[in-house]
Amino acid sequence: MIKRLLLFPIHLLWKINNKFLRFLFVGAINTAFGYFLFLFLIWIGLHYSVSLLLSQIIGVLFNYKTTGYLVFQNKSNKLLIKFFAVYGFVYLINVIELYFLKHSSLYELILSNNYLEFIHNMPIDRNKLGDAIGQAIVILPNSFLTFFLNKIFVFKDRKDEIEIIDELIEKEEQIYQQEN
Repeated sequence: MIKRLLLFPIHLLWKINNKFLRFLFVGAINTAFGYFLFLFLIWIGLHYSVSLLLSQIIGVLFNYKTTGYLVFQNKSNKLLIKFFAVYGFVYLINVIELYFLKHSSLYELILSNNYLEFIHNMPIDRNKLGDAIGQAIVILPNSFLTFFLNKIFVFKDRKDEIEIIDELIEKEEQIYQQEN
C-alpha cells in the first residue's frame, strides 16, 4: 500500500508523453533541491563558485536517478560519466554567467527596486544576495541547455541510433551494388 502511494506520482509523470514536459516537472524538483542547497552554501559564507560546485556535484547525483529514470526511462549507471560531463559543461557556463552578471549593473538595478525592500531584511550579505539573484536569472536557460545536452549526448534514443546505422548500411550496400 505504501509502495503504491509512493509510486503514484511516478506513474502520473509517465502518463505525460512529452519528455521535455516530464523533464520540466522533474527538473523543478531537481532545481529546487540544487538552488536551495546553493543558497544554503552561500549563506554559510562560501564563495559563489564553490557553492555552485558543491551544489552541482550533490545535485547531479540526485538528478541522475530522477532524470534518467523518470524522464528518459533509463536506470543504467553506465551513463553517469556522460551525465557528469554534461553537468560539468553546464557548470562552466553557469560560472561564466554569474561572473558577468556580478560585474554588470543588473544586481544593483534589481536590489534598488522599491518593490523588493523585503530582500534587504534577509539575513544574507548583499554580495551573496546578488549571487542568489543571478542564479535565479540563469536557471531557466540552463535548464533548456541541460535537457538538450542530456537528450543528445547521454540518454540517446536507441531507436534513433539503430535507424541511423540501418540507413548507413543501406547507403553502403547501394554504393557497393553500383560499383559491381
